[in-house]
Amino acid sequence: MSKQVGYYWRLVMTAFSFFSFGALGVLFSITLFPLLYILPSKDKTARNQLVVHFIFKSFVKMMQLLGVLSVSVSNREKLKHSAGKLVIANHPSLIDVVLLIAHLPETSCIVKQSLWRNPCMSMIISAAGYIKNGAEPELVLSACQRSFAKGASLIIFPEGTRTTPGEDLNMQRGAANIALRCAVDFLPVTIRVSPTTLTKSEPWYSIPAQKPHFSLDIGDTIFAQDVCEDENSDSRKARALTRYLQQHFYKELNCQ
Repeated sequence: MSKQVGYYWRLVMTAFSFFSFGALGVLFSITLFPLLYILPSKDKTARNQLVVHFIFKSFVKMMQLLGVLSVSVSNREKLKHSAGKLVIANHPSLIDVVLLIAHLPETSCIVKQSLWRNPCMSMIISAAGYIKNGAEPELVLSACQRSFAKGASLIIFPEGTRTTPGEDLNMQRGAANIALRCAVDFLPVTIRVSPTTLTKSEPWYSIPAQKPHFSLDIGDTIFAQDVCEDENSDSRKARALTRYLQQHFYKELNCQ
């Protein structure tokens, strides 16, 4: 297959993938998840999170089979120890959360408010017990604590939004505050995309000349209390922890 033919194939298959994601989201929202709501379960949220995991895992597999992208995971065995931890990652592309959930069978995440109004995703988000960003801080923290208490992990992007190519990482204190208030540790995941695609400044159809490769590198646990044990106030601890996380990702991404 020539490069030009390959490019147009990936463009068409990328469009198909986005259409499929939206269409299946609507279909599952009016069929599968209402049914799951009715069916009895000891823990409906955990069951529904597992269902979302398999849906996203299948979607990622489909994109790989169609030649839209490729994915690799380093140190995959460390994901076995994700329960009850805050899974943090840098945020280079639009599909980062899909890739993470595809590899984490029982996880929650903090979702921006606009997705709660999205007809393709709102029912799924609600059924999986994902947490609404922008709610009162105490409500967010309480929801996070309930998730951790069940043994689930929680995905959050400390930057709060996708990284703009060429700009520095800008870590917010939200992840640090959750870790400190909920007394949990971090499982860092470094996401690399080469060549870059689906960034904050690019529409979905602006695909690169070559098939992009997504690599997920699972790091060692970061023990939150150890990082900031010398600080004597919550605000100083949060700042110290946020600085540490930013330095961690700079080092992993060779940005220093």
